[in-house]
Amino acid sequence: MAVKSLLPGSRGYFAIGVEGVSKSVNLGNLLRSAHAFGASFVFTIGADPRAMETRADTSKAASHIPVYHWRSVAEMNLPKSCRLVGLEFMDEASELPSFRPPRASRLCAGA
Repeated sequence: MAVKSLLPGSRGYFAIGVEGVSKSVNLGNLLRSAHAFGASFVFTIGADPRAMETRADTSKAASHIPVYHWRSVAEMNLPKSCRLVGLEFMDEASELPSFRPPRASRLCAGA
């Protein structure tokens, strides 16, 4: 039996990003989470330069997956067919476990 047949089929990829992060601890947590959950890349939008001091990235995720920093949403250059889905903490929001992503083969989630 080939090893490939034991692995689940690929369903595209995902990325995790954050807008306006100002603390290096928060960015470090994001990087560690992205690495642990198998994200294809991480991105920031309008991050405070002090947040780039990723001392809290104890998994050294930035050496394992690409990290992109953009100044604004307009500057973002997402991969072809990658759809941006925004997540926000609000009382009216859908619970994440019940969220159904768009039927695209690729998904990039930003918080």
